[in-house]
Order: sequence, then C-alpha cells, then structure tokens
Amino acid sequence: MKIYRAERAGADGEVTKRRHSTKRAPLNVPYLVDNLWEWTRPDGYPNRRFSIFAAPSREVAAESAYVADTIYEVCSLVPPKALIAQIPGVKDARYHPDCKTLPRKLLELLGREKWTEKGLEEKRVLAPLWAPALLKEEVESLMPPEIREEMKEAVTLWKDVALLPFDVDGDLADDVGEVFIEADEVILRRVCESED
Repeated sequence: MKIYRAERAGADGEVTKRRHSTKRAPLNVPYLVDNLWEWTRPDGYPNRRFSIFAAPSREVAAESAYVADTIYEVCSLVPPKALIAQIPGVKDARYHPDCKTLPRKLLELLGREKWTEKGLEEKRVLAPLWAPALLKEEVESLMPPEIREEMKEAVTLWKDVALLPFDVDGDLADDVGEVFIEADEVILRRVCESED
C-alpha cells in the first residue's frame, strides 16, 4: 500500500512524525463537525485529533497539504499495527458531506427560528458544541436528550470510513480518499522524482 504525505524537506530524506501529546483542533473541518465526529467515533477507529493525514497519491498529497515542499511515502509505523483509516472517494475531509449537513441538521433539530431567537443565556448552554476539541462525554452532556439519537444517526463519516491494516503489499480502499493514521511514530521516506 502506498501512502503519501507532503512535508517540509527533512534531513537525509527521512522524516519522523510523532504522536502529538495534546489534541489538535482541525484546520479544515468546522469545530462543530469535528466534535460530532469524535462523539460518534466507534471504538477501534483512529482519533483524528491525534492522527497524521496522508493520501493515496503524490498529487492528492500535494494538493491537500498546507506545505507541499517535498513528497514523502509512509514507510513504517510504530507500533506496526497502528490504526489506519481512509475516507473512500473524499480526498480531503473538508469535502465530506457531513461538513455541510451536520450544522444544518443540528439547527433544524433545535428549531432553527426558535433557537436563533433565544437570548444569550439560553444559547450559552449549547454554545460549547462549536468550541474546539470536545471530548465524547462533553458532547454527550451538551446534546439535548430529545435530539441525541437523531443527531447521532445524521453523522455519516464513520459509515463511510474503511479501516485498513498497514501492509506494504496491501491495497487502499480507493485511489482518492484521505487517509488518517493514529500511531506513536510514522516514518516517512522522501520520494524521488524518478520513482513510480
């Protein structure tokens, strides 16, 4: 399986990415959506807040990167059985349909007109849902019980995600979708222009 990531150039053509010690807020997904994804993340799936992101091709890796100086291939993981997932057909999570539908669904379930007309004190109760990097338990405690199940059902990311073992001879779910890896270390090797 070939997985690529764009990075700044590393020494000797190799870069080691270590697991962050703290959660990272997303740069390309609304905080509300990220919180709903974490709230509904099934056991055994990578936590996106501690993951590194990659792509199934050099082109998609360069296109999705904030810094695309050099393209690297994921060559090993620590531990070797680290969690890898792919969103088939979605080259960057920012394009996943949940990013548009979930905020609308929440407002619909809250009663868009009624909720937006409430005063600050009433809105303050749910306002933390839009804050970065909430825990599952925090989202659960904030979500009104009367809409909780319908809101969970509205989240589709985890229905789409494919879990994959890291296998150099294996295949990804498709040749487009964003890959995310939760590992203690991800070793990246620089890809030479002449490599296929």
